[in-house]
Amino acid sequence: MHELILHHYDISPYAEKIRLAFGLKGLPWRSVQIPIVMPKPDLIELTGGYRRTPTLQIGADIYCDTKVIARTLERLHPEPPLVPPGQEAIVHGVSHWAETSFMMVVVILLGVDDFFDESFIEDRKHMVPPGVDIRKAGSVAPTKLLQLRANLDWLEQQLSDGRRFLLGDQPTLADLSAYHPIMFLGAHPTTREASAGLERVPAWSERVAAIGRGKREELDAAQAIEIAREATPTAPPQAPVWPDGLSAGDRVAVVPEEHGSGAVVGELVAAGLHEIAIRRQSERAGELVVHFPREEYLVVPAG
Repeated sequence: MHELILHHYDISPYAEKIRLAFGLKGLPWRSVQIPIVMPKPDLIELTGGYRRTPTLQIGADIYCDTKVIARTLERLHPEPPLVPPGQEAIVHGVSHWAETSFMMVVVILLGVDDFFDESFIEDRKHMVPPGVDIRKAGSVAPTKLLQLRANLDWLEQQLSDGRRFLLGDQPTLADLSAYHPIMFLGAHPTTREASAGLERVPAWSERVAAIGRGKREELDAAQAIEIAREATPTAPPQAPVWPDGLSAGDRVAVVPEEHGSGAVVGELVAAGLHEIAIRRQSERAGELVVHFPREEYLVVPAG
């Protein structure tokens, strides 16, 4: 089995979700630092166009989006589980809801003068729908602050019976998904205000952070690309379930429903209920298979 290589940057909240998953499962992994803003030539060489953080590389298989990354870690390293058997709907439901806090925090901080530098703001302008002006975030920041506090209140109530983690005495993916959007609440007085008066959430946050982040080793991006070139993509883990009108080998584009994430074009390998995989050729990395979650991604014929 090839080693786990995470392409990320250290202050990425979504990457923290996966780093904590490494810690929960006690996994060694290699860290490739990527730029916070575009261009990201080495990452794009592997993904074919997808630009978000993090991306997991296992040999010549590239996994985009934390949803498919978490499922892949669970498949390859099932113990201890991120999603305990019989709790699939609950864990994924709580995770999906908890991550709504992420954009609340981002909008609040965008409304704070000089919190983000100009290069970050200019880059993120390309990741919002046309007509949305992120420089006007300050006008909605007070409302977003209340929405964030409402989410924190739900977390506080969830922990009110003395449980150590959101779903019981053991951490799950729900905890990692709820933690990472609020890991920077202390970064500014405005966001600190959202957590004022909470008692259980701060203690729970400390327990989640204490899970650790596995055994990390640094790796150069060029080395990661060479590892991909020397590897062979694995066969899809599930029987294919083809979308209407598409078949194995068709040239397709995988298009994230989230604006600005970057479409990827290649040959359809698998399109299951939970995962989409396409094969593509990279000039520097050779033959790759790029994997996406079914949720929030579309598969369409490529022109």
